[in-house]
Formats: sequence, structure tokens, C-alpha cells
Amino acid sequence: MRKVLVAIGICSLFACTDGGPAVATNFELQRFQGHWYEIARVPRDYDVDCHDTVADYRLTNAGQLEMHHSCMSGSGAGNEQRFQGMASVDDAAVPAKLTLQIGSYAASYWVLEVGDDYEYAVIGHPSRTMLWVLSRTPELDPARYDHALSLAAGRGFDTTQMKKTPQSSAAN
Repeated sequence: MRKVLVAIGICSLFACTDGGPAVATNFELQRFQGHWYEIARVPRDYDVDCHDTVADYRLTNAGQLEMHHSCMSGSGAGNEQRFQGMASVDDAAVPAKLTLQIGSYAASYWVLEVGDDYEYAVIGHPSRTMLWVLSRTPELDPARYDHALSLAAGRGFDTTQMKKTPQSSAAN
């Protein structure tokens, strides 16, 4: 019994979870469609110098979104990088838990929160190592951005790793 209590205590200290962070309960694929600007992300090797990152989602059938993603390398005037993929709902009862397939690579792509009018979204990976804040506009209200970071931190993400994504159209 003592070992069980010690294990529970250690899990509490290190934020162990029972399957990942909570996801949005009000998520609808139909409403998620459209153009999104990346406001911030936890950088990965392939996108560390991306500017003007955007994604477009289109519902292709029930439970599946086609995604077109692009960014400019180094600056808004840099070389464009593009890729596309498919995001599929794994369980219709939990549509906010998607799997994103890009070529032979597949990863969980969970919608943690969307605004009431789908004006912003917080996306994460159940490992809590990947995190994105998206917006329908190139800029996001600072209070809403702070809310997104607070929500993510409350669900176990290290938001100190977040990097804001430069958006050239925000300066215009």
C-alpha cells in the first residue's frame, strides 16, 4: 500500500495523466473549417524559423478535414514551405481528438479549446510537447492569448516554450 501511495504522490508531482489533457467539448468540424493564422507554437526543428504560418481546413466528409499548411522561411519574404494532410476524428463521441496524417507520418492533433465563434483555437498533443494557438485573424487580442496560455498551462503544457509566430499581414 505504501508503494501505491508513493507512486500516486510522484505522479502528482510530475503531472502524470490518465490519457492526456482535456479537450474541447463544444468542438464541431464544420465550424473549424476555413483559414487560420498561427499566433504561437512550441517550435519544432522543421518550423523554427517559420513566419506567416497559416492553415486552411476543408471538410471532405463526415469526420475528416483536409489541411493545407504554409509558412515562409526566415521572414515574410522568405521561401514558402507547403504541406498538406488529412485530419480525422478517431471517435465520433470525442470529435476534438483528431489524428493528423501527413504522408506516412500520423500524430494526435487535439483541439483543447475553441472560442464561442471559432475566432481562436488552442491545439495540443497528448504528450504535451506540441502546442499551437490559432486565430481567424493575424493578431489575437492579448487577453485572449493570455487566456489560451493559461488554459494550456492548467492542462500541463510548458507554455514557457511558446514562440509567437510573426505575421506580416498583422503589421499592415
